[in-house]
Amino acid sequence: MKKTIISFLFLVFTFSLLSQDGKLLDRKNINPLINKELKTRILDKNNQLKPDYAYLQQVILEEITYESDGNQVKGYMAYPKAQGVYPAIIYNRGGNLDFGSLNIFKATFIIAKVASWGYVVVGSQYRGNGGGIGGKDQFGGDELNDILNLIPLLETEEKADTAHLGIYGWSRGGMMTYLTLARSARFQAAVVGGGLSDLFIMKETRPVMEEVYQDLIPNYAENKTKHLDARSAIKFVDKISHTTPILMVHGTADWRVVPRMALELAAEFIKKQIPHRLVLFEGGDHGLNEFDDELDAMVKAWFDKYLKNGANLPDLSPHGR
Repeated sequence: MKKTIISFLFLVFTFSLLSQDGKLLDRKNINPLINKELKTRILDKNNQLKPDYAYLQQVILEEITYESDGNQVKGYMAYPKAQGVYPAIIYNRGGNLDFGSLNIFKATFIIAKVASWGYVVVGSQYRGNGGGIGGKDQFGGDELNDILNLIPLLETEEKADTAHLGIYGWSRGGMMTYLTLARSARFQAAVVGGGLSDLFIMKETRPVMEEVYQDLIPNYAENKTKHLDARSAIKFVDKISHTTPILMVHGTADWRVVPRMALELAAEFIKKQIPHRLVLFEGGDHGLNEFDDELDAMVKAWFDKYLKNGANLPDLSPHGR
């Protein structure tokens, strides 16, 4: 009996040594020009980068594999080529499974672009997606750890200053961002675009999402309300970090995640004195595609303000004349 117990403890100890959350298992440089469709988009007739994509010359883009809860999770990372130490940003993708997954296009147009502003940026596919080994996307379940485990990953990166840490999520990635902010106060700034914050409204306005819930959320049918409450920021506002200023951006013509979600969540943020700014783009769609330049300037200014310039939190108590 003693031998059995000792053997078991040895196996547990050995596994704990081998399993290291956030450990970078593999990394390889990615050249956007290897993709023919992407190459056509970013190069001019002289095979030179178009001005809008000149930022690609400033950054290194990598595909990564890292460990999270014993799973091998895929993702992307980008950082400036120039020597130096830079604030870090975690990017949270939208969609589920393969839909909305990170790919070379999103890595090029989002992760690499934000890195060119002077940041180390990393984003997860979430477990079981994009060629990852082990685990399954639970649409706001255990894969939350895949985001949190990017923090120790960044702490091993020489160019990453994790004392100045931001988080950026879009759509379902907004849900993941709010869940992360309910678990950690490490972030000095957050940006959420078209953020999913009420899964009940989502089911009401897009009934097809019920199928996603059923397919991905474990034991969903047994207690639907419990599982949707746990994933809806509107239901856990009290738990969201009060020290992370959040920029919320949303299109008024967004049918995928209706703007009502942003409005109702902002109202609760005001009640609970959670620092935030809500910007509604008139006629904007889910990706705010009509407002690319304005959006980029706004997001960059927000991260620069709090991560690079160290701005103080706003005074949210009633004041003034």
